[in-house]
Amino acid sequence: MKHIEKKRLLKRLATVEDFRIHTGKIIYPLSEVLFMTLLGLLKGKVTFEALHDWMELNSTNQHFLKLFDKEEILIPSESTLHRILINVDNNKIETIFRETFKKYRTSNHIAVDGKWLNGSDVNGQYVQKHHKSVLNILDKEAKIVIAHHPIGEEKKSEIPAFKKELEEDTLFSESGQIFSFDAMLTQHEILNRINKQNNFYMAKLKNNQKCLKEKAIAVANAFKEPSSSHSEDSYKVEGNKQISRKVEVFQSDSCNLVLFDTLFDNIQSIIKVTKTSIDLKSGEVKTNEQYLIANFKEDAHAFGIMLIRHWRVETYHYHLDMLTCEDKHIAYINPYSISILRSFAVNYYQLFLNAHKGEKIIVDDVQTKKPLTMARIKRYCENSDRFLLELFETS
Repeated sequence: MKHIEKKRLLKRLATVEDFRIHTGKIIYPLSEVLFMTLLGLLKGKVTFEALHDWMELNSTNQHFLKLFDKEEILIPSESTLHRILINVDNNKIETIFRETFKKYRTSNHIAVDGKWLNGSDVNGQYVQKHHKSVLNILDKEAKIVIAHHPIGEEKKSEIPAFKKELEEDTLFSESGQIFSFDAMLTQHEILNRINKQNNFYMAKLKNNQKCLKEKAIAVANAFKEPSSSHSEDSYKVEGNKQISRKVEVFQSDSCNLVLFDTLFDNIQSIIKVTKTSIDLKSGEVKTNEQYLIANFKEDAHAFGIMLIRHWRVETYHYHLDMLTCEDKHIAYINPYSISILRSFAVNYYQLFLNAHKGEKIIVDDVQTKKPLTMARIKRYCENSDRFLLELFETS
């Protein structure tokens, strides 16, 4: 088995400065501890205790010994493992994360959304004021997270966090990218910056921009009919409900601007999304209308596809919760390093699925019969060390 990508990642992890004072006496190299933690997460070990127990049981695992080119892997105690993971340099781990997954980016459609790190709550998992959060930036076509930004204990911290990412102009230096995000990030500094960088946005309007929303609704209502419209096929969801959506787009035929605002530059499209939900048991019908703005023109069908892609960030958060059991991993002192490592794991699952979706793959010389899913990839990792290590190379 070739170890090209694994060795490359190990080499990158070796650049993380070790915070421990007597580095010359350290018998647990930081890069190996971090890599073993990632392997354990891929195996489904979701707490510090489970990770440590798994590491101890695999200190003489022949597959891992070959990877590290050692006769024995020295494993720290559980308390030392915990101390290492909560003190490691988050910024450097994030840099390595971005470098590792940069080549998989399509850089076409970017979704931005914050996520509570529920395991970071020191006083009980449902006292949200104590939770820390992270801003996840997702490539919607590759379906992987390409970057994180710690955003502290309040959701409103998403705004300065995303502003900083845009201002640094390293992650988003390419032009032509389309950003989508929830209404919280519909701020004129953010949207105008994206526009100035020759990128595009599709931004939701809610009451945090009440005047802008009212103006957008008034402009849309002034049209005799939308510039284009598209209705999705209805579908069932959990709770025995039937959902349908209609997307209507309003644009000016005579110029680019459809709405002038003194704060927001270059609003070219107003998008109205009407969601209808029918309870199949009671027959109750609920209708919800949502408005968005964009600094570019597309038809309703294209905007509808972009909206569906935006929801992939929620799917990613679902995978984080279901596949890595984030809520069970109590890390309230510094949750960010383990959060980034969890994203490593879910990205590797996703990339393998992207590369092999619809295929019958071979696991330990046995051809699989069931359709490939993220959960099934995780189970294959749990049951096969060979498959686990191949995951890095074949994604």
